Amino acid sequence: MAGIERTATRITGFANPELDFQLMRMLGAASYGGGAPGEIFAARAGLDETPREWPRRFADLAADIERMADVALGRGHRVSAREHYGRAAMYYRSAEYFCDPFAGEALQYGLASQRCFAAAMPLFADSVTAIDIPFGDLQLPGYFCAPAGGAVDGRTLVAITGFDGTNEEMFFSAARAGLERGFNVLLAQGPGQVSTMRRYPDLVFRPDYEVPLAAVVDAALARPEVNPDKLGLYGVSFGGYFAARAAIHDPRIRALVLNSPIVDLKAYLLGFLPPGAEEMEDLPLSYVDELPDEVMPLTMKLSFKSACRRYGVDSSHAWLKRLADFRAEEGLERIACPTLALVGEGEGEEALRQLEVFASKAGGRVTRHVFTRADGADMHCQVGNLPLGLAVVFDWLEEVL
Repeated sequence: MAGIERTATRITGFANPELDFQLMRMLGAASYGGGAPGEIFAARAGLDETPREWPRRFADLAADIERMADVALGRGHRVSAREHYGRAAMYYRSAEYFCDPFAGEALQYGLASQRCFAAAMPLFADSVTAIDIPFGDLQLPGYFCAPAGGAVDGRTLVAITGFDGTNEEMFFSAARAGLERGFNVLLAQGPGQVSTMRRYPDLVFRPDYEVPLAAVVDAALARPEVNPDKLGLYGVSFGGYFAARAAIHDPRIRALVLNSPIVDLKAYLLGFLPPGAEEMEDLPLSYVDELPDEVMPLTMKLSFKSACRRYGVDSSHAWLKRLADFRAEEGLERIACPTLALVGEGEGEEALRQLEVFASKAGGRVTRHVFTRADGADMHCQVGNLPLGLAVVFDWLEEVL
């Protein structure tokens, strides 16, 4: 029996916390068909503790799976094709994440993710339709997802992700669980978000996110499948700020889920930076690529460049100044609908503090839920245990809508 093993694959994470989180993010999406652990760890093998080779490795995996999907579809294997296209879409998304945000490769992989998801859409038993949401002279990208048998009493959830998520990812991390429970789910993105910037590369984040989300709610309520008395709004990550702003201004929202509540974006993000970050010397965007990785690791460079692009700024001081505009404390008392406020205990003190600020000031009833390390869901947005996180979300929605 010597030398016989059950597998040559090794389940190995990263010492680098950002790479490890992104690995878990892919594994989380796998819970709803957005990946397969064996494929993910096969691609992870050989990667070092930097993201330098990450985009190529996961783009190559995505391309291989996309070809498998094309073959399966050509042979009439619709379910297999759908599952392959879904995984390919998520691997392209992961490749896009660690690309230079100012390089063409990021857009290439983003559009490939969108293409694979579009190929999967007609193969689902449920209805998944790409929609354009009127917003002034622009069209915000979205998907309207409806259960095959129709939603229970027309109940509908508008779901919006945060800084670096995509509409396609939200299908696997929110919509599929909602469809299983008889919800319509409208996925949408606004200014500064990844899916929107594929169309409008200069449309950056804005503090008054109640404005684009009002257009999204308009689009939801214009659909005959949607019951206006059973409309919920779910904000994930930075989307917790977007959704809180929307609920302050829009009484059409009948139930609110914030994962997590962000009422002061600058304070929230400073919690991830070294002490004294505001007093550090200004770092111009144009200098970043000249810095050795020993001075500024590549993960940090990519995060900073992405922040500059998405907020429309060109230096660290300009970014911090811009963040100060993203606040939602004023008017929280006007939120009359019930709210589910979620946070993972591993997200740190500032996230927990802002949950309590929100809960103390919101006008409507607030239900708190803190996910713990013991239940495997303490990570940001519960990526380590999406089935549990989404059970909490949708069980609460079923009870209040």
